[in-house]
Amino acid sequence: MTLPVDADFDVKYGIIDSDTPPHTELAALYRKSFAYYTFRVRLPSTLSGIIASLVKDKDELIARYGVDAGADIERTAAAITQLRTDILNNGALLLFEGNEPDTAQWNEFLEKLPPQKRSYYHACWLYAECYMYRKISSIFKATATLSSYDYFSRQKQTAAQLSTEAMMAVTRATRQTIRNSETFQQLLKLNLWGNRCDLSITSGKQVKPTGDAFDLVSELDANLLVDASASIWKCIENADSDSSIVDIVCDNAGYELYTDLILAEYIIDKGLASKVRFNVKAIPWFISDVMEYDYHWTLEFLAKHESELLRDLGEKLQKFTAEGKFEVEPIEYFWTSPYEFYRMEQVQPALYERLAQAKLVIFKGDLNYRKLLGDFSWNNTEPFETCLRGFKPSNLCTLRTIKADLICDLPPGKSEELFAKDKEWMLTGEYGLIQFARK
Repeated sequence: MTLPVDADFDVKYGIIDSDTPPHTELAALYRKSFAYYTFRVRLPSTLSGIIASLVKDKDELIARYGVDAGADIERTAAAITQLRTDILNNGALLLFEGNEPDTAQWNEFLEKLPPQKRSYYHACWLYAECYMYRKISSIFKATATLSSYDYFSRQKQTAAQLSTEAMMAVTRATRQTIRNSETFQQLLKLNLWGNRCDLSITSGKQVKPTGDAFDLVSELDANLLVDASASIWKCIENADSDSSIVDIVCDNAGYELYTDLILAEYIIDKGLASKVRFNVKAIPWFISDVMEYDYHWTLEFLAKHESELLRDLGEKLQKFTAEGKFEVEPIEYFWTSPYEFYRMEQVQPALYERLAQAKLVIFKGDLNYRKLLGDFSWNNTEPFETCLRGFKPSNLCTLRTIKADLICDLPPGKSEELFAKDKEWMLTGEYGLIQFARK
């Protein structure tokens, strides 16, 4: 993590040359935090990537959306350039003006922020980063021709295509499995490590999964800092399979979504639940997050693949979807709101009640982890249950490769041991967590 050296910037915006203090919100205000690096380097790079792709794909977009798209592309590129400038100059988090379904919710949230915390470097990291992605969406939604365009779709689809070899190896290894704790835990860990391929961390640069996936699961066991997979098996094994539901709150498209599908296939095939529900994002989000279109595109990609193995899998999963064994949940804007999950019961009670129907809710990835805990510098040994702050609609677990500087429930001394080896161990995705909280 190479930080830009700009003393004038830090003085101008009151940046504090320290790590995030204990029990405070994570924020780019602290120069030694990953949030500072995110707003100074990662997010400006993400925005530059969107601008570059609009320029590169201009002819293709005009062919798809009509000649008027040319002017919209220019206006959109200019607006995103301005957004990038705003971030690099600690711009204000302004109210939204569009008529999207979540505009009122977002504006209500922003109006309640203290005035001194309504800028990119002074706001809680979670709020400001979510705001940026929501702002990108509003820029596209304001156009006449590009309002339905997913500006991250090509990157997500390329990520899936680059993963074909790994998908084939995993599919081959999972055609004849048995219902037992060992197999379930292995698939859960496969699903966890599928989260390493996160385009938002690399600002859109592709990461290709390599090697035998199950060998990798075994090799990475030493990097699994908390492993509650046995408890999750006990929870799901004891469910009434005729009526039980498992919810997956999705993270990335591409290979990670594929591993979500493989885990869900096992859950249905082995009678561990009668339905798996996939909770996806309403708008393009953190580059690689799954939208409804990505789910169906992935099944189609598998069902039409040249590999018979993947074709058979894709057709089977399409059949599961048609039969209601797999279900993509209705668009829910809470997932792309700035709110931490402990506020769900108050802000979106219908969603909380729906999750309460499930026997188990699986939260995938780093952003969902941040929303479970809030972007807050918890003591790294603090219990997971404490950090959830009362959020427990059902039995829940989190599968997370660690890519941000917050964590909880580690054994005493573990964090210190890891920092002694590598001061950036929390940012690399090399370590993982499987944490569980019983209802």
